[in-house]
Amino acid sequence: MSTSNSASVYGTNVPPITFPGIVSGIDWDSVIDKLTQLQLAPEGQLNAQIATLNNANTALIQINNLLTSVQNALADLSNPDLFTTYEAESSDLNALTASGIPGVSSAPGLYTIESTQAATNTSILSSLSAGHSITDDLTSGPYAGQASDTVPLIDSYARVTPTDGTNGEGEVTVDGVQIAYNVNTQSLDTILNNITTEVRAGADAQFLATLVNGVVQFSSTDESISLGSSSDQGNLLNVLQLSSAQLINSGGSGGSITGTANVGGINPYESFDSSNSAGFVKPVTAGTFTINGVKITVSADESLNDVINAINSSTAGVTASYNTITGQVELVNANSGPQSIILSASGDTSNFLSAVGLTTTSGATTTVGQQSVVKILNADGTTSTYYNDSNTVTNAIPGLSLSITGNTTTPFTLNVSQNTALLVSALQGFVSTYNAAVNEINSDTAPPVVQAIQPGSGAIAQSIPGGVLYGNSDAQSIVQELENIVGGFLGSGTTYNSLSQIGLQLDSSFDTIAPTSVDSQTPDGSLYQTQTIQGTDGQLQPLSVSAFLAAYQADPNAVQNLIVGANSLTTQLGSYLTSVTGNPTLLNSGTVGNIPSVSLIQNYENSNDDTITNLQQQVQQITDAANQYADTLRSEYTGDEATIAGLQAEQQELAAVFGFSTSSTSSSSSS
Repeated sequence: MSTSNSASVYGTNVPPITFPGIVSGIDWDSVIDKLTQLQLAPEGQLNAQIATLNNANTALIQINNLLTSVQNALADLSNPDLFTTYEAESSDLNALTASGIPGVSSAPGLYTIESTQAATNTSILSSLSAGHSITDDLTSGPYAGQASDTVPLIDSYARVTPTDGTNGEGEVTVDGVQIAYNVNTQSLDTILNNITTEVRAGADAQFLATLVNGVVQFSSTDESISLGSSSDQGNLLNVLQLSSAQLINSGGSGGSITGTANVGGINPYESFDSSNSAGFVKPVTAGTFTINGVKITVSADESLNDVINAINSSTAGVTASYNTITGQVELVNANSGPQSIILSASGDTSNFLSAVGLTTTSGATTTVGQQSVVKILNADGTTSTYYNDSNTVTNAIPGLSLSITGNTTTPFTLNVSQNTALLVSALQGFVSTYNAAVNEINSDTAPPVVQAIQPGSGAIAQSIPGGVLYGNSDAQSIVQELENIVGGFLGSGTTYNSLSQIGLQLDSSFDTIAPTSVDSQTPDGSLYQTQTIQGTDGQLQPLSVSAFLAAYQADPNAVQNLIVGANSLTTQLGSYLTSVTGNPTLLNSGTVGNIPSVSLIQNYENSNDDTITNLQQQVQQITDAANQYADTLRSEYTGDEATIAGLQAEQQELAAVFGFSTSSTSSSSSS
């Protein structure tokens, strides 16, 4: 078929008549178009058949995908872990919890746990003497040789870097009295004296702020003590180690508060090369040190906090931390149990470990980790004891992993039972995918519903078209075979040999669309209604969990054989679906069924494709014949037009010879 700008022009070999009927007055192209369309009329029916077959193939692909999902659900059901998973409920969760080990059988029952002891980690705590006391003499800088508590606080051995407020002067509130201070010009002794003087003058004549062995204490024998206000400036209470200290007041008869530790010590945020060496008694030198064979690099411009971060991000297998209250560094082994922490190695060039006080010679304290211990009472009254470096014990009760969560010497119970939640979930997943596939097939093969109309009833005829696979007995046979398998005999035992005995039953009724009587309508005005049919449409009812659990508890082996045995659901249904979809059913035991060279559904699709090809060839033949017919007509009509044009030319010549016009001749003739 060739086309022009305005409309379709049939034919391929003869050009369209550019000025149709210019001689005869007949619109030849319109005539050719009408006649050719009559030739093409059969194409409509053929194209409708092609569309129907294409829709059928689309439905077959969808059915194949849904049946493949059923195969996947069967594969999930074949997992042996579903039948060998156990759970345990502890009556003392603060001491022990437990979970099943997948694939390992256990012995259900009530176990008595006599005691538990959680594993601990080996730790090393640094010496308290690694940092300078606030009362020590400064060893360097402009105030070398002077006691640290007598020089400006900013230049002292304060553990926390002191700051003033944003206005350039600090303020601290004690007993409601605001006292100004300046860390750049005033020493700790001066600040404490000022606090004592101003509080005594304004609120409590018995108040006293003192420094004893480097520790600050506020006390009063008369009034209660209060500290801080929202208007305070600076961080003096943090510097004095009073922010987290316990305040003890005795009503109106006095009170006291003592700093949690020496005001002096290691400043974790000050660099090692600062004027006071960040408070270290033994200045830290740059270089490397070793923990558990892993080298850590130290630079002079780093701080203790920087090195702690480096340790924690390394592979040394320890966690380092700084206690802001005691001023000590602690290393804790990543693994629990009596595992050592190896410090230093030949080739170390930094004295960091000894300077911080983490070595034995520098006064460090090592606490060796202990194993976890669980004691279980046996049936004969004896006790079995199990040890482990970690808090996970897997050799005490077969099939269970015990997690020690705390220490107790009070006996408690552990109730062990089979975990059926995963198995129930897998069965429910199978039912869902199975029903989706069956529902799709039923919908695609549903017959049309036609409303019969009695003459003279006045009713309007209505119909609901059938499914795209209506009349396809092969597709309907799939549902029938599925029904036979899931509703038939399965398993190898005598106790349970059908799915209906374990809570999986086929539908006993289903809904369908049916026409109403001629003279009645449904509430929405339709002539159709939902009708319940007794029998099964091949779908499964929802799993009866209670019936399944009762059967499984009564005879778990028989139920397991019904699902995954030699003549089981997964084997029988999986084998059939392999032939239907052409996809292998991959069970835990291996592939079941024989993979065909052409699957059942693919065979249906191939048959449809062959028919489509044949119909397309017929359409092409009709199209070719119509175009040839249009070419013939156009050739004939073009010749007729030329003949008429020739006759008209001869008439004009005769008129010229005899001296009259064709119009007057025509008039005379008519007279």
